[in-house]
Amino acid sequence: MSSTFIIIITIFTMLILLFLGNPIFICLGIAGIVGLFLNGGFAALSILQTTVFGSVARFSLVAIPLFMLMGEIIFRSGIGEDLFNGMSRILHRIPGGLAIATIFASAIFGAMCGISIAAVASIGVVALPQMIKRGYDPALAAGAVCAPGALSMLIPPSILFILYGEVASISVAKLFAAGIIPGLLMAFLMALYIFLKEIQSKRTSKVQNDIEKSLTLKEFMSIMKKLWAPLLLIIAVLGSIYAGIATPSESAAIGCVGAYFITLIYRRLNWSIFRETLRHTARTSCMILVIFIGAVIFIQFLNMLHMPDIFAQFIVSMNVSPWITMILIQLMLMILGMFLDGGSMVLVTTPILLPTVLAMGWNPIWFGVLMIANINIAVITPPVGLNLYTLASVTKDVDIETILKGTMPYVLVELGALLILIIFPQISLWLPNMM
Repeated sequence: MSSTFIIIITIFTMLILLFLGNPIFICLGIAGIVGLFLNGGFAALSILQTTVFGSVARFSLVAIPLFMLMGEIIFRSGIGEDLFNGMSRILHRIPGGLAIATIFASAIFGAMCGISIAAVASIGVVALPQMIKRGYDPALAAGAVCAPGALSMLIPPSILFILYGEVASISVAKLFAAGIIPGLLMAFLMALYIFLKEIQSKRTSKVQNDIEKSLTLKEFMSIMKKLWAPLLLIIAVLGSIYAGIATPSESAAIGCVGAYFITLIYRRLNWSIFRETLRHTARTSCMILVIFIGAVIFIQFLNMLHMPDIFAQFIVSMNVSPWITMILIQLMLMILGMFLDGGSMVLVTTPILLPTVLAMGWNPIWFGVLMIANINIAVITPPVGLNLYTLASVTKDVDIETILKGTMPYVLVELGALLILIIFPQISLWLPNMM
């Protein structure tokens, strides 16, 4: 049987399973097994005995459940509410200050959590009612919660960077460093969009913000007293990595201990919360690792047929501009993002695209940032826009149509940020090169 025919059957099998509504790990795993069997029979399947176990028995993957646990603790600690309240008071004089505070609170929360839906739920349940009460347009308010939540995937610690680093065999610490400035860039562009829109619309809530009492030094110190612990946690986790004191897995353990310590200080930890954090972490971590196993099986099939190398040779043989090649790749990722979750996208596309990235002479760290930035757009676009549905599930103030309407302008903002990151690679590479 020819390789082309085997590939067609395998892809067709995966698509049928997807359309039937099966989980992505089943689609990848069964499709990979079918491809391996058609190519080499039962002898080809024997390699899975060692490769599947070896793929998940890695110390570096311990960071995933630990960072997930840290995110669960922070999600239930009430830190999101403290962040929003503090940022809203500091920025209350700025037009659209409440929405801008939501954006920066989400960015800071993302630096502690790394899970986009946790950021949307934690910040949204507090920020959205406040913005609507102040006279903000419901769509604008919903967008200011939903889109910035995706920054958790770009600002370290990021679960997607860990998965990309594992598949691409790249330093996770350098990937974390590479995501900081692009994540802040996206946050500032979102804040700029709100600022310009509010100046143009001249909303009544701006007047309401202006007549609020000025922020006193005593109040500012009170706000910082509540925020010192989260900021110290960020410094402890990321600083230990960049200083070379700890690996990402070890820093994740530091983060878990620090997060539990914060909840104890704030007196927000009880047996029920402790049990829930462990239960949700176990469930989510198992889901991610099972997807990882399914992707490994599919990757084995691709490697057996040398598909990544063939794809790279085909792209190079086209003799088109590298800019056109990059744009086509980003468009392909955007289309896939409408149907796959972020983790599945990283695991499925990285083995296929990485040889092309290397053949084109692109830095794989830079490309990893572009991929995760692209996935930021995926989580706020239907039909698989997890942030959209998360916000709809935690609030009754707005419906899904309003959320979608308010979030769509941020797709353009993030596309603009993605274009900037493509044109200026040093934005992503400056910090990793300094390490």
